[in-house]
Amino acid sequence: MTNFRALHRAAIISTGTEILQGLYADTNARYLAEQLSGLGMDVVLTAAAPDEAEELETLLRHAAARADLIICSGGLGPTEDDVNRDVFAKVFGVELVRDEKAVAMMRQRFESRGRTMPERNEVQALIPKGAQTFYNEWGTAPGFFLPPEAPRLAPGHCALMALPGPPKELAPMFEKDGLTVLGERAGGGKLFVRTRTVHTFGVAESELGTLTRDLFRRDPAVKYTILAKTYGVDFRITARATTREEMNARIAAFEAETRSRVGEKCIYGADTTTMPEAVAALLLEKKATVAAAESCTGGLVSKMLTDISGSSAYLRESYVVYANEAKERILGVKAETLATHGAVSEETAREMADGVRRVSGADFGISVTGIAGPTGGTDDKPVGLTFVGLSSAHKTIAMRHVFLADREQNRNLAALTALNLLRRELLGG
Repeated sequence: MTNFRALHRAAIISTGTEILQGLYADTNARYLAEQLSGLGMDVVLTAAAPDEAEELETLLRHAAARADLIICSGGLGPTEDDVNRDVFAKVFGVELVRDEKAVAMMRQRFESRGRTMPERNEVQALIPKGAQTFYNEWGTAPGFFLPPEAPRLAPGHCALMALPGPPKELAPMFEKDGLTVLGERAGGGKLFVRTRTVHTFGVAESELGTLTRDLFRRDPAVKYTILAKTYGVDFRITARATTREEMNARIAAFEAETRSRVGEKCIYGADTTTMPEAVAALLLEKKATVAAAESCTGGLVSKMLTDISGSSAYLRESYVVYANEAKERILGVKAETLATHGAVSEETAREMADGVRRVSGADFGISVTGIAGPTGGTDDKPVGLTFVGLSSAHKTIAMRHVFLADREQNRNLAALTALNLLRRELLGG
């Protein structure tokens, strides 16, 4: 077995004056804390530091006294306020060395965009001696992991992981390289820890909790939790074992039991799978097509589907029909229906779904019409009232929902509810 120091306690430091000014939410700290907890590590500190060397140095020394791992995000850019690499060298007593592969990757990234890399960017390739470089396939600045065993001049054995600040670079880099490194070191290689997250949609947390309540304390080696989120409810299954096989077996057993009790139609995916990805996979599997007619969501359903590469294989077309005239002219919604029941009604949602399926020739038509808010509600039709419709060759249905959030969340909930209705239909109704 590899001989290395175990890592149990972690500190997360996000650098950037803009975070402390309230200009950006610190989503990186939240993401990293969740990932570390899934590995069975204790997060003992989260903090933010400005782009000032003295402040960052003070915070790093404080964190190093409390944790055996510090993960620091941001501050790895090429500008004068990107001070992290020099502070790391001072606090951890390491020499910075140039990583030529990182330089070549940065230069190629600039050239692929028809630009010449400024000489200043080369400073981003300075990595502590003895560290493992995390090469950046999503941006320019590489990250790294400095193990506690690496030679250093300063006292202490705290490990350091540095990651770029942009979330679209940090998350994939951590999942590709960081998890591999930390997975080996959580428990010193003698304990395997893994988390599986099972995603549900459309069922209340209390109901799900009732269906699974005896699983929460069934096995002391498994931490079984339920988490209500803005757009659904997750089950998190974290298993520990002395072998990888035993760990995976525990995860599989609890996941199978969860799926059996909750029902497959409530579960749209696991880990990183999103609702649109789950729907896209089913459409491709069944070689089916869909078209969308949207009012209050303003094209959000279509955006979610087209965020996925290859969506032209299943999305035929879509229409944003805010005005009643557009609903009539494009989709064939009856003027009588609109006059009698209104734009936000079960009847209109049904005719919208039928209409978009007819004009597009798709296998399925989905529709959304509602009152996203904050204005537009009445006593009979309050803010958040939404009707989601689905049409196929066999039937047309519309479901009534009331979403009690702000405009953005109401629109997202409506779009996801429409996709979930389609997903359930693709699974057999």
